[in-house]
Amino acid sequence: MTLNKMIVCLEGSMIPSGVEFVGIINEKGRLVETIGKDLLCDMPRDIKEMFCMKIALRSSMQKDFDEYLGPVNYCMTQRGNTKFISIPAVNGNTILGITKKKVEPSVVVGCVTQMLQSPNQYGDKKTSKKEQKEMNQSESI
Repeated sequence: MTLNKMIVCLEGSMIPSGVEFVGIINEKGRLVETIGKDLLCDMPRDIKEMFCMKIALRSSMQKDFDEYLGPVNYCMTQRGNTKFISIPAVNGNTILGITKKKVEPSVVVGCVTQMLQSPNQYGDKKTSKKEQKEMNQSESI
């Protein structure tokens, strides 16, 4: 299952209460797929791009220490009444979840991790060539 399909699956009943936004940030720092209320929309475009690039860079840099410390499960930042949860995914992508302050990060991480580890349960077993091409095109933007 592609990450795009996973986002569509999350759009259903899989999203825990209090999760306001879920997006995929590719390895180049581009927000390629989203669901929910775009809480970043008030940011100027260039600042929003920098924010997403920062998340992608942090995920990439964290991998440098996997051999010694183990892989990162997630990173969480709290700003005011909002939590920003980034979860490493396949192919250098990162899942970004934005939640209300009361939401426990482990609930969001558990939901996303379950989908990443059991993709066949939530979608097609194979990704078509057309879907692979679309995903590659969106990542190259």
